[in-house]
Amino acid sequence: MSWLEIILILIGSFCLGSIPLTSYIVKLLTGKKLNQLGTENISVSAAFLHGGKLAGITAVVAEASRGILPVVITKIYFPEYPALQILGLIFLVLGRYAIAKGGGVTNITWGVLIYSPKVLLASAITGLLIWYLGKNLSLHKSYHKWRLLGVRWGCCSGPIWVWWWHFSLAEFISAVILAFLLIIINLRQGDDMALAQKLKLFSLNSKLNVKICGEKATRLAKLKQAGFNIPDGWVLPVSDIKIENPKLPSFDFPVIVRSSAVGEDSDSNSAAGQYLTIGPVYNLIELQDAINNCRASYQRSPAIAYRRQREISDHGMAILIQNYINSQVAGVMFTRNSLDGGSQVIIEALPGSAESVVGGKCTPIHWEIEFSSDTLLEQSLNAIKNNAIKNNPILPLEIIAELVKKAREIETFFHGLPQDIEWCWDGEKIWILQSRPITNLRPIWTRTIAAEVIPGAIHPLTWSINRPLTCGVWGDIFTIVLGKKAVGLDFNETATLLASHAYFNATLLGEIFRMMGLPEQGLEFLLRGQKMGKPPLSQILVSVPGLWRLMQREIKLNQEFNRDLVNIFLPALQQLDNDNIANFTPGELLDRVAAIQKLLKPITYYNILGPIGLAIRTAIFRVNDDYLPKDTMAEIVSVKELEKLADTLQKTGKVNQENNRIFSDELEIAFQNWLNKYGYLSEVGTDISVATWREKPETFRQLLLKMATKPGSINNQQTSSLSMGWWEKWRLNQCWERARVKGKIGEIFTRLLAHLRWTFLAIENYGLENQVLEKKGDIFYLEYKEIQEWVSFGANYTLKDKIRARRIKLEEERDRPVPNVVYGNLIPTGDRAPSFLSPVTSETGILQGIPASIGCVEGYIKICRNVTDNLSTDEKFIMVVPYTDAGWAPLLLNAKAIIAEVGGQLSHGAIIAREYGIPAVMNIPEATTRLQNGQKVRVDGLKGTVEILN
Repeated sequence: MSWLEIILILIGSFCLGSIPLTSYIVKLLTGKKLNQLGTENISVSAAFLHGGKLAGITAVVAEASRGILPVVITKIYFPEYPALQILGLIFLVLGRYAIAKGGGVTNITWGVLIYSPKVLLASAITGLLIWYLGKNLSLHKSYHKWRLLGVRWGCCSGPIWVWWWHFSLAEFISAVILAFLLIIINLRQGDDMALAQKLKLFSLNSKLNVKICGEKATRLAKLKQAGFNIPDGWVLPVSDIKIENPKLPSFDFPVIVRSSAVGEDSDSNSAAGQYLTIGPVYNLIELQDAINNCRASYQRSPAIAYRRQREISDHGMAILIQNYINSQVAGVMFTRNSLDGGSQVIIEALPGSAESVVGGKCTPIHWEIEFSSDTLLEQSLNAIKNNAIKNNPILPLEIIAELVKKAREIETFFHGLPQDIEWCWDGEKIWILQSRPITNLRPIWTRTIAAEVIPGAIHPLTWSINRPLTCGVWGDIFTIVLGKKAVGLDFNETATLLASHAYFNATLLGEIFRMMGLPEQGLEFLLRGQKMGKPPLSQILVSVPGLWRLMQREIKLNQEFNRDLVNIFLPALQQLDNDNIANFTPGELLDRVAAIQKLLKPITYYNILGPIGLAIRTAIFRVNDDYLPKDTMAEIVSVKELEKLADTLQKTGKVNQENNRIFSDELEIAFQNWLNKYGYLSEVGTDISVATWREKPETFRQLLLKMATKPGSINNQQTSSLSMGWWEKWRLNQCWERARVKGKIGEIFTRLLAHLRWTFLAIENYGLENQVLEKKGDIFYLEYKEIQEWVSFGANYTLKDKIRARRIKLEEERDRPVPNVVYGNLIPTGDRAPSFLSPVTSETGILQGIPASIGCVEGYIKICRNVTDNLSTDEKFIMVVPYTDAGWAPLLLNAKAIIAEVGGQLSHGAIIAREYGIPAVMNIPEATTRLQNGQKVRVDGLKGTVEILN
């Protein structure tokens, strides 16, 4: 083959590419000039957009033929030079771009198909994969930017596939030149497909992209598709290209034109009243003016100032066009009291449109309707009815009741987030015009999980230690998953104290869930205790790299913990056990506190990740908790060892029933050894203000003697051996060692907290001796920093007043009913305190809770606020407790059944109740105050019910 032939082929390809076929086709079929429309790009996408389907299809056929021709000619006449096929395409694209003003993607696609179908397929898959992952993983780039990136990366991968299948250096170099040529042209030309998206009018019946349609329109579309009564509507999306006289379809006038700016009606910003709403509009000319005026309001000074103050980026405004509803009455309703998040639906209404209510120029009729129970709801509606009899009624009572129902349904639809809803009534139907979050009821705090992690009223010292420790470790775990996305998140705000009770930040955790790709039902899990649900695969892909990093940590956890156990924790605990802290100075005691806290951070990491990993493993491999080892759970093993000691006492008779004394030095030593071994346990393992078992020797001596002197009190049941096949054994092995490690982690964590408590008690003794403190327990009403300042800089006698005030406050809040969810930072008080009680009717008298341990018994109630309340009686009662932590295990030996205010099937109390075969029902709010000592009830642990019998 001569050089002349090569030159002729390349020149011919260039000339072929320079013919403006697409431009000619569109002009011939429609009379339009593509170089004067859209992005002025003479492309197939522009032909479809501006010329219609016929012009577009014809252009595709023409451009495909043009791409195929030079490759086919070269294949036929010069098959020994395959690189020349690619060179022909290069010159074709050069002519196409330089003369015909096109990009050449269609030409190249069909040309490469003839050259090598395998290369085209591999490149296409690469590009599609980049596009699919990008549009699902990205929080910033738009759909179209990822589509363009997919095209570019597909081009870049082409040379790799050429080399993979052809092993030709000439072809590889030619493919590299072609790929970079296409990318350069792609970067220089506009994107008519993106423009088409911006010109497209979206229906509220379709799924909308919040980034180009705004929150208002996107929320309405979700509600409409869920079956709520939303007026039909269309959205002209955000555009950064000035569009003169966009082509609009025919509407059933009148319509109303509303803003749907990006950032408006979001979780954090309402932008209420910042942009125009125009209507009714009666024709296309008025509609065009309304669109322009509404969009122009985005640049009004107040709107700009609002965005600057709220730090909202200028992403632009979409336009929402809806059928106009000629309303008789309209208004706004809040699904919760906007002052404190109380359980009232607030409705304000006036005759006419909703603008009269939100405009602030008229005083609307105001109703507050309590919804926390059917009785209160009926009372609220009756009060409205009685008032309407005296005055002219503005709405029928059944319509008001329907509004309350819609308010609750919409809040539920948006996963428990309180909503600000605009509505109207046309005489027949209620129409929902807008729904957005009530932005001042943020953050939302939840007792879900927190009530089990650190239950009850919490002392200041406990919180000042636990909060930074737990929040910091959770922040580290979230950062492993989120990576750079975690920048800007304040993990110290993960938890707070309200009325001396711990709450987790559902707003922050919900944001983290979304960033991790978890489903939106995560909020319902936090706010209502519902199941999390399974996230779509596309959402999981968001955090695949981070989840892989976390999974690697989880897989190595056993190995890393056992290493740290030997090298760090056991030597440190041996030293702590051997320390004679009675001889330590206050400064040395503070150093000891700091050293323990340094150890607590890594063990807290293990104590969080270990149980999570075990829960995931048991779920994946479907392993029942009953099959897992319990010999590393100190709260269970300790009671069993005490039972053995009681059995020995019973058999030897070395006990005086009259004065409760052990007549055996050997057995007394055995009891002391037991107490020394398990004395670090307490009723609440995470609360250092709660006394440890070691500090209450007589309580457990009494328990031992009762077990030894009362026939039948010792549990001698033996667990039957379980036969398993190889598949069951393999599944169990995946969880067995982690269960053992989890128990050991819990032991180390609790022992360190016990030493921390004992160290603070030693500091307290110093304070009592020097009259800085008044009585035992005062130390726990101080925060850690206050103790540091007192010890380091001398006595501060104002501490006594501070301690007295905090003691009074904690006593007041200890038994105060607190809601499961708090909106904002204020717990509702008085008549507005939301009720979260299970329904109890006079007909049935049944409380519904969470079933935790099967069995059905009848008995009499005994209220137990701590583990020692039931040790003085021989009769078995149905114990009603505020919570059931691991330290409550001794109580269960003398219980007929357990009723707990908080907790679930996987709480420590539930696990231990199942171990001893005691029926248990969890999550009966305020059970310790609603039920009474001596009251007869029936507890059904399978149904999760408590039936009041007298």
